[in-house]
Amino acid sequence: MNENTKPTAYLIVNSEVFQLDQELTNLGRKLDNHVVLNDPRVSRNHAQIRLIENQFVLIDLNSTGGTLVNGNKVTKSVLYSGDNISLAGMEIKFVRDAPRMISKTMDRTGPLEKQKYEEVSTQINIDRLEIDTRKEEKKG
Repeated sequence: MNENTKPTAYLIVNSEVFQLDQELTNLGRKLDNHVVLNDPRVSRNHAQIRLIENQFVLIDLNSTGGTLVNGNKVTKSVLYSGDNISLAGMEIKFVRDAPRMISKTMDRTGPLEKQKYEEVSTQINIDRLEIDTRKEEKKG
């Protein structure tokens, strides 16, 4: 690999594939993370994957549920292809430089893209809201 070529890596979450194409990838429950994990066990800002000297490094961000790599609790760990990551029990597979294995899945899911989220307002019509104000009778 020449110096100007960035290494390629992917996260497989359930059946979804995320390409790690940035030097910093945030993982967590919050919608502004690069990889949003919709699992209540995962912290809002759970972990980061950083590309440091052509190595992908997983860093736990003081999460509540903890971070494991291949069953071992870590705060910081270099990732190798095939590693199993667990964020508070949510299983993720790390795959590096495996275009043949990933290509079919990438065709289905596409690369990780910056997403814009918009707020959706919720309106409640109070005139149509029915509230039961009867008290429950105690059975005794």
